[in-house]
Amino acid sequence: MLQHRECTVCINNDLNPTVTIGDDGVCNICRDYMEHFDPNVLHNELQFLKKYIRSGEVDCMVGLSGGKDSTSMLIDVIEHGFHPVCFTLDLGYNRLSSDVLKNIMYITKELGVDYEVINARQYITEFDLSCFREMSHIYKRAVENSITTEEFTRLYTEGRKYYSTKDNTVFPFVRPCQICRKIAIRAFYGEAIKRNINIVFLGINEWASKFESKYSAIRRLQPNKDYSEVYIVHMPYLLQKKYQDIVDSFASMPKLKSKIETQVKTGGNSCQLAEICEPLAFKLMGFHLDSLRLSREVTVGFIDKITANAAVQNFKNTRPVKNVQELLTECHIL
Repeated sequence: MLQHRECTVCINNDLNPTVTIGDDGVCNICRDYMEHFDPNVLHNELQFLKKYIRSGEVDCMVGLSGGKDSTSMLIDVIEHGFHPVCFTLDLGYNRLSSDVLKNIMYITKELGVDYEVINARQYITEFDLSCFREMSHIYKRAVENSITTEEFTRLYTEGRKYYSTKDNTVFPFVRPCQICRKIAIRAFYGEAIKRNINIVFLGINEWASKFESKYSAIRRLQPNKDYSEVYIVHMPYLLQKKYQDIVDSFASMPKLKSKIETQVKTGGNSCQLAEICEPLAFKLMGFHLDSLRLSREVTVGFIDKITANAAVQNFKNTRPVKNVQELLTECHIL
């Protein structure tokens, strides 16, 4: 069994080469957050965003998956005076089933907002396609046991250098979220500009960026000075929501509550691509691909270590029924 040290705050451990654990038992990510978090920043950001509220007009977009985080966020967005239009990006592999759509339609009808599905494949570039092909190749090797732990882990570590959406390095990303994020951010910006909207709210429970050495709930997008600004906002983090707050937000709406899955799970629960990659990566590297995200949710106080560890332990550690190439072909991406 692989030996490792785990952070005393979150579930990060030093099997992940990007994580270091100090003598005090705290990982580098938690330590940096503790040093650079300022609640006043979030207060000021909320006041800044409210300047974009339009009386009686749609003034923001809200990403809606039908899950607990995005649904609770939609309630918060409305309660803070915004007038949203809701949307879901469809890449083909993000489990947008008829049951999920039925739930979303119920939620949006109950809350009185418009909703649309946006085909995000229109935002996939040739660069993205090349990355998908490279990624499918390394995961094919993982299935065939023809790639070593050392090589796979090196690719995971190196891939983090190309995380920026502005970086067009063709690379076999181990974590599929790194490609999806680049596509999604293009889609958020493009769709917001089409609608003359400056704010896109997302139900993400951790920080969006680090600005002037402080952690921020906002990521500012402006391809160049001739383009309008669009602000991507992690609303639960902005409001410093806790897991129980999310669950409690449905208390006055029992019918809505019955439609929503409230358990904390890994990305593979809602994304078929992640579902394929997670167990293969775990087998090779010994840590879960979603452990960093879950750890950040622990770091900010949204969930506790027990909940995060349970999510990691509950993922399907089985041989995938299909490979990355097959899935992307079925989704008309490759």
